[in-house]
Parts: sequence; C-alpha cells; structure tokens
Amino acid sequence: MTTLLHVSDTHLGNRQYGNEIRADDMAAAFEQSIDIAVNEGVDAVIHTGDLFDSRMPSLPEVTRCVQTLRKLEEANIPFYGIVGNHDRKMDEQWLDLIHETGTAHRLSRTPTMVDDVALYGIDAVTSPSWHSTDFTLEPPEASDTFTLLCMHQLLTPPIPGPEDVIADHPTTEVLERVGIDIDALALGDYHKPVETTIAGVPVWYAGSTERCSIDETEPRSVSLLEIQDGTLRRHRHELDTREFVSLSIEFSDGDVHGRVASALDQYDLDNTVTHTTLHGVRTAVTSSDVYSAVMDRGAAVCKVKDDRGRREIELNEKPNGSVREPDAIIEEQLADEELSDTALAIDERVRGDPSLPNAKSDVADEIEDDIERARANAFADTEQTEGSNEN
Repeated sequence: MTTLLHVSDTHLGNRQYGNEIRADDMAAAFEQSIDIAVNEGVDAVIHTGDLFDSRMPSLPEVTRCVQTLRKLEEANIPFYGIVGNHDRKMDEQWLDLIHETGTAHRLSRTPTMVDDVALYGIDAVTSPSWHSTDFTLEPPEASDTFTLLCMHQLLTPPIPGPEDVIADHPTTEVLERVGIDIDALALGDYHKPVETTIAGVPVWYAGSTERCSIDETEPRSVSLLEIQDGTLRRHRHELDTREFVSLSIEFSDGDVHGRVASALDQYDLDNTVTHTTLHGVRTAVTSSDVYSAVMDRGAAVCKVKDDRGRREIELNEKPNGSVREPDAIIEEQLADEELSDTALAIDERVRGDPSLPNAKSDVADEIEDDIERARANAFADTEQTEGSNEN
C-alpha cells in the first residue's frame, strides 16, 4: 500500500485582518500537517497549491517553511507540490528555490513515481491561458500504474452551484484534455473539503489548513490517501486550529456600554478570532469601544463591522427629484469664473462640445493649436504696443 498526505492552500504569510497572530496561525497549521505526515509515516506529501499567500513572501516566511519541510527530509518523506494562483510568479517559482534546499520538488506533466503511483502536476492556469495550455500528460511506463493528477483550479463538480462559488471550468474537460486515463484528481484553490466521482474518477478538494474567511465554518483538515491494488481510500485528519466566533449586537436608542457587555457575556471569546457585527441605530458606543471590550475578554484577534444606521435600498425604487446633466452644472460653475476665451475653448474641447468639429478625436492636438494661437496673438499685441511706444 502507498500512503500519501494531501495538503493544500496553506497560505503561509497570510496576515489575516492585518494581524501577525494570524500569520503565525497559518504557519502552525502547516507544521501540524507535516507532523501528521511524519507520525503516519506516509510515503510522500502532495501539496496542491498556494503554499504561500503572496507571490513575494518575506524571507522569514520562506525560512520557516523550509525549516518545517526539514522534518519531512529527516523522515525520508518527499514533498511534492504545484504552484497556486496566489504564489505564482512570472519567472522562477518559490518551489524551484525551495527545491534547491532539497526539501521540496515540483510536479509536472511528466510522471513522478512513488512506489506504483504516478504523480502529475499542473500549476494554476489563468482564464486567458486556459484554452491554449497543454494539459497532455506523459504516460507512465507500466500500464498498471495508479495515476494521480494534482491541480489548483476551481472545477465543477465537485464545487457546488453558482449560489456558492462559480467554478472556472468543468472537470470533464480536464479529464478529456490530459490525454491519458487518470485514476484520481486532487485539487486545490477551493477552501472547503468537497468530493465527487466523475466517470469512475474520484475528484476532491482537501480544503485549506486554516480559515481564510468567516464563511469557512468546517473544521480544517488534510487528506490521508491509501492506494492499494488500484483502489483509493481517503481519510480526513482534522487540524486543531484557532476557533472563530461570529456574533451580532443589536443597538436601540439609548443603549450604552452595558448593552455590549451583556451581549459579549454570552460567549467564551478567550483566544478566539471574533467577528462582531453591529446592527440597529447609532449610539454613543463606537466600534472602537466594542473592539476593546472584545479584546478585554481574551480574544486573540477581533474584527468589528459597524452596520448601524444603514438603510436598506429597494432596488426597484426610483430616485426622487430631478437629475441634472453634469455639463449644465459645470457650465454654471465656469460662468462664475473669470476665464479667458482660450481657456473656455479648451474646456469645450475636453468635454467634447458637439458643436465643434471632430470633438472626440485629436483633442490634444487641437488644444495645442488653441494654445499656440493664443500665444501668437498675445505676442502680436505686445509687439504692436512696443511699436507704438517707439513712435
């Protein structure tokens, strides 16, 4: 049996809400994933993209990543990855740099063998390049090899319908374009663990190792793959990540700090990431007051959204009053200014007065002509004045 640990979307360096604590959380979740791989004694780790959150991670972030991967190297467990849309660069990729340390390897359309399993990788493909990108995979030497393709793409299925996320492309198109029969498709980019089977091929997202948004409510996890005699079994390993708490506080006229205290006392906020949304009417209590109250209750990170006083807009409602043309407003303002005829002519050309010929073409050249004529006239008046003085 060949065992692999599928890890994805670690987003190292992501300072969520601008907080260094969250960047440390991202790194800790990645380290926890690697510890699972070592403890399980897997044959390899596969990473399906967005190892880093940015295409320009800091040196400490890259260093900590390499130090974490050293644990795998010491356990003789190879780390294979592809490039995601977040950490993709135009030239050499960070995976190429880390490869030089001997702690990671980049998958490609050529098979990388782990026992009897052939691993393939296709980096994140941008929408403009999708149809021109060559997805053809090189066949493995042995016909009974289990083939597993890693990609970083939003594909449907298994991504649910457009009410959740609109996928980039159909999964069936990928299966048709790779040129060989693949036995499994491991995906990254979608942060929730979902799965399906298409034409007998299991397709799944492992999900992100840390929450990158408030709507990612499912426990974070990695996938343990067991492959034996052409059969794949997957088991989710949940990660111990920081708890998210989402709460709302409704304000009425006259509500003060006691209203905040009574609302927060219903929750255990210690060491959490807390999202607090304020509704109702505006009072003397500010969003900063709420932030301080949440942090005083032991929250590690706090995000306050103040929706008080906002009026719901009826989309079918027509605007009241009359709407004035912008040009009319501008002309009223210009009438109050003492501008020269040349300045007014230039204004007309810039705003495209329809009474002027070729109002919307060669505007810059026409303005230059206006200025040159104004300059010539000004110098002509000066020369006439000087000539009169000489006489």
